[in-house]
Amino acid sequence: MRYWMLIGLLFSPALWAADEAEETQGPRVAHFQDSRYGYAAANLMHFNLDYDEYELTPSGLGLRLGGMVDENWGVELRLATGPSPDTRRTETRRYKVDYTVEHVGALLATGKWSFQSPLKLPGLDPYIDSFFVQGFAGVADVKVKTETRRCNALGCRTDTDRNDDTSLAFGAAMGLRTAYNIGLSLQYMQYVDKDYITVSAVEGGLEWYF
Repeated sequence: MRYWMLIGLLFSPALWAADEAEETQGPRVAHFQDSRYGYAAANLMHFNLDYDEYELTPSGLGLRLGGMVDENWGVELRLATGPSPDTRRTETRRYKVDYTVEHVGALLATGKWSFQSPLKLPGLDPYIDSFFVQGFAGVADVKVKTETRRCNALGCRTDTDRNDDTSLAFGAAMGLRTAYNIGLSLQYMQYVDKDYITVSAVEGGLEWYF
């Protein structure tokens, strides 16, 4: 699979950062050890699919793996699929089309900035490490499957088509990191933007830092 070739690129920034941390002495070592250069996450995804001059909203699940060069810059690999289709039917119900996002694959550069809460949060302050905003930019590949079912007096027929597109991708996120190296994020991503198809998603993620 072509995405496996990208995993080496993904892990190399984290390995460089770990080597730098080991070579650094004094208080800076402790600071780097607390930074946690890698992260893994699972996202629930609500796709917005503008295709065939219709707007559809299939659902999906995504996995993300990231490595940071330092506290602000890194790379991320994400893979996702949308097993839950959205269906368009005619009024007579003799014609329907199921739209499914078969896969999303993306290699993204990312920038992340953390900050402390400007407000006191009674009861939560000991558990929240920081808040963050994060940006993404890179390349994504998306495959959309359409299953068209037509029925008439002679019976029903189903036709399946697949459309695979590669495009520049970008997005932004905001979230929080807890004291237990677990975080939550809310993201907006645009994976494909072409004249005949646009694929974007609103995503909620659970993140683990390591």
